[in-house]
Amino acid sequence: MFDRSGIATAIKKKYGASLQPRWLEECIAHIEAVLLQDTQASTPASQPIHLEVQIRLVLEQLLHSEISSSCYPSLQIDPVSGNVASLPGHPGAFLQIQEIMDVGVSKHAMWEAVREKEDFEQRGIRPSYLPVQDDDDMESSGVFTATGTQGRASQLGAVAPADDAPIERIPKVPRNMLKLKLTDGKTRLSAIELTQIQQLNVELPIGTKVLVRSGQILAPTGLLCLEQNSTQVLGGAPAQYQKHDLKKRLESYLGPNSSKR
Repeated sequence: MFDRSGIATAIKKKYGASLQPRWLEECIAHIEAVLLQDTQASTPASQPIHLEVQIRLVLEQLLHSEISSSCYPSLQIDPVSGNVASLPGHPGAFLQIQEIMDVGVSKHAMWEAVREKEDFEQRGIRPSYLPVQDDDDMESSGVFTATGTQGRASQLGAVAPADDAPIERIPKVPRNMLKLKLTDGKTRLSAIELTQIQQLNVELPIGTKVLVRSGQILAPTGLLCLEQNSTQVLGGAPAQYQKHDLKKRLESYLGPNSSKR
């Protein structure tokens, strides 16, 4: 038997999320069905689950939920300016990322970097649009080609490279200053990094949940300034946002011809 009150109270106290009762009921029903199927128990209650485990199970579902369906709004609006007046007190505001983009790097440069990284990770090849390595580099690195065969060293029957041979560096997306749009499920709030926040990166899935404990809201724009010690990335991503990865978002900015550049 799940302790609904205990779960809701604990999540509110630690993460600032006020769970909607209907969502919590549906969430618990889903968890119980999965547990029943996995354990083949006669009833979910036949194997008591500690409250801490219950909280973790519900939190996992919460992070992957649509915040407007799972939580009550928490941001207060200034009636005069129409902007968010301030963040909730301790533990802070439980929010969902609706948009995230690096405003200090050109979108085309990011798109090129994403394409390089995708080629590297998916096919294990050196992208054709990167500078060509000379023969010595090819032999020492053991680069794999698009056809799946090893580089020149293997083609010539040379000995495989030693374990300490140079390894090609994985391409990374350039990083500067991130701007985000956050929501409590009802109200949207624009935010920007004052300093780089290690947990944030432009590749985070749309729908990721964050806990913002504090931050200055600039008047009259209502822009929230994020800082390292007051911003925690909790994770998660609703399934409906999976198609909005960074590459797709960049292509929407750059237009239909971006893939041909």
